[in-house]
Amino acid sequence: MTQHIKIECPSCSPEEKVPHELVKFGISPLVHCLECGLVYIVSGLKVPEKISVRVFVNRIEHPFTHWVKLNAGELLREDEEIILDKVKTGYGSPFVITSLQVGVRRVPSALAEELDTIWARPLNEITFAKRRKIRQKHPMSFENITSTAGTSTASEYLEVVDES
Repeated sequence: MTQHIKIECPSCSPEEKVPHELVKFGISPLVHCLECGLVYIVSGLKVPEKISVRVFVNRIEHPFTHWVKLNAGELLREDEEIILDKVKTGYGSPFVITSLQVGVRRVPSALAEELDTIWARPLNEITFAKRRKIRQKHPMSFENITSTAGTSTASEYLEVVDES
């Protein structure tokens, strides 16, 4: 997600605030001046309290995009529920986060300020089917072969061919 802030640029405007793009959050935030193109580390920069993040809701009938405001520093994870504004979406059910996108990568968890897109689905449209793997023995395996007398012998069913 591209976050824009207005701060002084040491190159083009040391006394006037100009728009910057916040490239990287954290202890040493990295910014890009949109006036002169300078990329540098800023000390003492405060991260905004609320972050606006795009949520793409993949509904069966009609997918839609919605923007949600999250607290800075909030950690989101896949398979967690997220509540969207019912008035704006027209859909009252909670949503499940199916994927989180940071840049071009999909990640299992991320902070709100790092996110570009949250991919979600309505909770009532998700089925939680468990796949059961049933291990079956192959019908021609040696363990399944029994002789007519009832004892298991694999040698009775194998022909030895002498290749001379």
